[in-house]
Amino acid sequence: MMRRLQWRLRGFLSFSSVTARLVAVSVLVHVVLLVADRVDYIHNHSSFGYLLQRCFALSWPLLSQGFFWQPLTYLFLHASWLHLFLNMWALSVFGGALERDHSSRFVLRLFFSGGIAAALGWLAYTALLPSLPDMSMLTAWLPADIAVTLAAGSGFSGSLESSVCLGASGGVFALLAAYLAIYPERQLYVLLFFVIPLKVKCRTLLWILLLLTFCDWFLIQSPIAHSSHLAGGILGYLAGRRIKKPSFKTAKMKTEF
Repeated sequence: MMRRLQWRLRGFLSFSSVTARLVAVSVLVHVVLLVADRVDYIHNHSSFGYLLQRCFALSWPLLSQGFFWQPLTYLFLHASWLHLFLNMWALSVFGGALERDHSSRFVLRLFFSGGIAAALGWLAYTALLPSLPDMSMLTAWLPADIAVTLAAGSGFSGSLESSVCLGASGGVFALLAAYLAIYPERQLYVLLFFVIPLKVKCRTLLWILLLLTFCDWFLIQSPIAHSSHLAGGILGYLAGRRIKKPSFKTAKMKTEF
């Protein structure tokens, strides 16, 4: 067991896999932005980090002016170390498993196509957001204290002209959903609330993720871009449904983690 784990870790750290290279680029970009953020571009007003983020994160005003690279480059920008860690952990686990079972090309194409679908989903939802009904009606039936607490967490109310999207979540959710679609009966160990170990089937995990996504999206209304997660996940799930599953023996050898 330990020998198998060491072999996989050695293969990942050798940068021979697409997954490892995507992780390395994302970490490098985050470090560059942190360093650039410490240098003033306009004295006491803006930094080089802010300038780079605005150029390469997903932003409709700049995208409409010809910044065509943004639906790809925003995948490598992250808001914090925690944001980066969660995305890179999921990318390593599910991207690495898919790469072992299928191919590097499959992972690369799915990551970027999922990211583009996520970008389009986020742009469409953000454009429609001002015309959507007030989501606070969904919490009207709750006790007053809980409703007020949830309302205080409502973080995203920006317009398409002022909002920015960044992070690899769209591509990661495409890989995650593809894995769950290809192996619906496979059992995984997950940490519930990052503490409680729980063994669930992939099909069950998919429903849990959907439930948590919609609860946070419509009840808590945090600033997480759930529309991009959903769009990337849908594309990944449809792609996974089209993939021929490997034999049980091969799958068991290659994708235990």
